[in-house]
Amino acid sequence: MNILGRLAGAFFGYLISGGSILGAIVGYFFGSMFDRGLSQGDFVGGFHSQRGRQQIQQVFFKTIFSLLGHLAKADGRVSEDEIQTTRSIMEQMRLNQSQKQQAMDFFAQGKAADFNIDALLDEYRQVSHKNRMLTQMLLEVLILGALSDGDLHKNEEAILLHVFTRLGFSQNDYQRMLAMVQGQQHFHQGGGASGQRFYTQESREDALKEAYDVLDSNPAASDRELKKAYRRQMNQHHPDKLVSRGMPEEMVKMANEKTQEIKAAYELIVEERKK
Repeated sequence: MNILGRLAGAFFGYLISGGSILGAIVGYFFGSMFDRGLSQGDFVGGFHSQRGRQQIQQVFFKTIFSLLGHLAKADGRVSEDEIQTTRSIMEQMRLNQSQKQQAMDFFAQGKAADFNIDALLDEYRQVSHKNRMLTQMLLEVLILGALSDGDLHKNEEAILLHVFTRLGFSQNDYQRMLAMVQGQQHFHQGGGASGQRFYTQESREDALKEAYDVLDSNPAASDRELKKAYRRQMNQHHPDKLVSRGMPEEMVKMANEKTQEIKAAYELIVEERKK
């Protein structure tokens, strides 16, 4: 455990402030950020939450809407469903008029023939410090956008695979996340997240399959493994944790909805296993 920064900060804060306890406390605070940077192997990381969050949020925002535009144009035309999905995301984020206009500007840039996807991805990766939890949220939104017209075009899939690879994810990660997002989509549309429990036998079987996909699990998993999968998904989609890592606060509603779906999926499976 690193305590050097805290001790040094408190000492120098005390001296600089002329022997003030307040100065020692302030010095201790900045020293603790130094220690966190050391423990992460990155001094800059110690100041990440204070100095870098706004920049990450801006780049995250630009990356999402630029790539949504790029995906929408991938099959040769931008469908009304794809435009509506983008608008829906903006509504979920509760963007004001100025932010909506900026989002649409990024969307238009992504559609442009000269759009440089690699430059954008490299900028995002550098600014986000390769934060895997935050990037997974980004990738899930992109998959949702690609699926919005009901068909995953081969060009859209090629772009998604390229984005996954460029951001340090594997093809297996892509397949697993695709199944998870599709499960979330169907589970939500079927009323699973709203608390609806009136299934026919066939629809209940479909709902259970989708619930396992939501949790990135399977029927063969033990109760312990299932709970572990549930906790992992809740942790990865926890709004406060995502915001602390740079997710725009406007996306909290979207993250909250995901955690509600994850909880509903887990409850459905547990209820079925008790029978």
